[in-house]
Amino acid sequence: MENIDITMTATIRPSIISKTLDSINNHIIGKKPRENFRLVLNIDQIGEPYKPKEVLRVVEEKFPNFIYNIADNPSFPKAVKWVWSQVNTKYIFHIEDDWTFPRKIDVLHMMNILDKHERLSSLRLSKFRTPNSPVFRMFECKWRFIEEGYYLADDWRRQFGLNPILIKRQFIDEALPRMVDHVNPEKQFRESQKYMVDVIKKWKYGMFTFPGSVALAMDIGRRWEGKKLYTKPKVGTFLTWVKK
Repeated sequence: MENIDITMTATIRPSIISKTLDSINNHIIGKKPRENFRLVLNIDQIGEPYKPKEVLRVVEEKFPNFIYNIADNPSFPKAVKWVWSQVNTKYIFHIEDDWTFPRKIDVLHMMNILDKHERLSSLRLSKFRTPNSPVFRMFECKWRFIEEGYYLADDWRRQFGLNPILIKRQFIDEALPRMVDHVNPEKQFRESQKYMVDVIKKWKYGMFTFPGSVALAMDIGRRWEGKKLYTKPKVGTFLTWVKK
């Protein structure tokens, strides 16, 4: 199989990233050759009262093939830009440090789908149960089931997201030079961001799921957010965690 870079933006939450890496190892990599996977990790120095080396200790134990950056100043946009700038594989599996997978994900099948469809930029994993229907609406868009095993969005205006997602490097290479540091990276891939329109309107967007499927990605950071001193801003675009 082809190599895959797994890009991850992280904060200082050793126990959270430990669960996420276990889930990646068990449900994304599984029995596939581990040498085909590399973790590209950015650590923002915000979160729990540990040094970044505690995060790195967990990563080294669970995922020895990795490179990392410890950012001087927390910034979600800069974190995404850094990890994407380091990739050298045809496909990139992007994830944040607080997501897990309740079942095995056939990443090889995802790669095959992207191979077959030249303008299909990505396949995201839904955090919601998929309606038992060949057509449904989500994110202000109609999604239509394709028999190969995924749903296709019927427009391009706001369908690229940063929940766990497999992305073509070609798409990232086109978008990365246009990205800015003052807007949430996910929100940059919207029709309203004129500097990105020429890129996103050229591509199509998919969701890797099937009718009636359970959610394929779970956000385990919400409970942590409720217990700790940091949260996401209630207004404006999310650029970094803030103190409660």
